[in-house]
Amino acid sequence: MSKRTLSLFFLFDLAVVSFIFLYFFYESEEDRIKRQIEAANYCEVVSDCQQVAVSKCPFGCYIYVNKDEGGRIEELLSGFQSNCEYGCIEMKGVDCVNNTCEVIH
Repeated sequence: MSKRTLSLFFLFDLAVVSFIFLYFFYESEEDRIKRQIEAANYCEVVSDCQQVAVSKCPFGCYIYVNKDEGGRIEELLSGFQSNCEYGCIEMKGVDCVNNTCEVIH
């Protein structure tokens, strides 16, 4: 094989490996924040729950997390530029159900 052919094979392989890496290992900012919100949503009693946002698209209408995680999650959300809007229904409150903060409608 010529050097040119080997170079083309190398570039093709590099492109395939790069695509696979990005497809399986790249996490968007939105996905990273969603994962952080989910991990921070824990409670033992309802007073553990803190509201950190109202209608922050695409993360939900009412976002509650553990009060010890509230500041960190608020900071993540404030730095995210949203391109969408929600029409949220009024909530009646929040409860700690199965050790997660859940909005009551």
